[in-house]
Amino acid sequence: MEETLKTAMKLATASAKSKPRKIVLEPTAIEDVKTVAPAKKPFDNSDLEEVKRISVEACRGATEVGKKIVDVKASFLGIQDQKWFASSEGSRIFQESTRLLLFVDVVAKQGSLYCPASENLGHTGGLELFDETEPEALGRMVAEKAARLLDAPAPPSGKLRVVLHPTICATLLHEAIGHPLEADLAMEGGGFGNYVGKPVMSRLVSIYDDGAMKSGLGYLPYDDEGVESGHTTLVKNGVLQSFMHDRTSAARMGASPTGNAHAWDYSVEPLIRQTNIGVEPGDFTVEEMVEDIDEGLFIEGTFGGQADSSADFTFGFQNAVCIKKGRLAEMTRGANLSGNAISVFKTIDAVSKEAVLRPGACGKGQFAIQGRVVPAVRCEIMVGGYGGAT
Repeated sequence: MEETLKTAMKLATASAKSKPRKIVLEPTAIEDVKTVAPAKKPFDNSDLEEVKRISVEACRGATEVGKKIVDVKASFLGIQDQKWFASSEGSRIFQESTRLLLFVDVVAKQGSLYCPASENLGHTGGLELFDETEPEALGRMVAEKAARLLDAPAPPSGKLRVVLHPTICATLLHEAIGHPLEADLAMEGGGFGNYVGKPVMSRLVSIYDDGAMKSGLGYLPYDDEGVESGHTTLVKNGVLQSFMHDRTSAARMGASPTGNAHAWDYSVEPLIRQTNIGVEPGDFTVEEMVEDIDEGLFIEGTFGGQADSSADFTFGFQNAVCIKKGRLAEMTRGANLSGNAISVFKTIDAVSKEAVLRPGACGKGQFAIQGRVVPAVRCEIMVGGYGGAT
């Protein structure tokens, strides 16, 4: 251990010469703590056969839907972390957690038409993850959706008034709003720039990041610079309040570190990352949000996509339901959403009462598992293309 530390110090000293500027760290409290994430049904108590059954049962549920289901993939991921942090400043921090995720991807076929669908479950905790939705039920639900989409038409295109279900709102929030709220990207000229204290979106929108949310996949009581995580208000009633910071960006911007410096493992340096990013719930039911739309879409599910630090994005969605004169009508297949997320969030005129905790992952330089806490929102957005159906 001593020799490893000496080698690390030599490498750090050598690499420091290549840095464009001297690194200054914002001071933080010295911590000596141990944290263990709670779990009602500890994953440690499971044997290999029980773990294998999770993916097998999800596949079984999907394949039993019928012959139109031509491809099924179920992936279960269990991550048990024991992380020790020690700094030359005197902090000694031990954190233990278990994070579980189940991904189900299904493709249905009819003639020459292929329709995909997917869904996932995940949290920090134990196998109580499946108390409400068992793996077989999740597989069946995804396959039934893929099969229904085979007979669905393509959605209308153009700039439409829509309700975004939490499953697609989560992707838009993380990729196109969350990344520009990370201080390193903001300092590089991201879409929020120097707008702290100024309105940047609808007054109905308040956004936060919370690493202390115990069931979220981003539950990390302390970050990888030894800073305690907590609830960081990023946008309050449409006004930009803060960015997510590590100790370096905090020192450069005259702010306090927010506990958002994270590394996937010891071999890579910490980057500014989201933990559990969320939108505060509003005052509307989904039914009320739909009632006020004469013609539009209720959009569900995500196929991912891309966004840049200026908040320009293109994402695929899995399916939608047409809204006609305030009522839900026929289902349509998926397509694409595009635009600038900051502009889209300025059009939000309703936020649902219920926020849903969603699992998520991110590949900003290195892999990370995170949470998103999202309600449904009503906004205007550009719809077009073919989405996942081929």
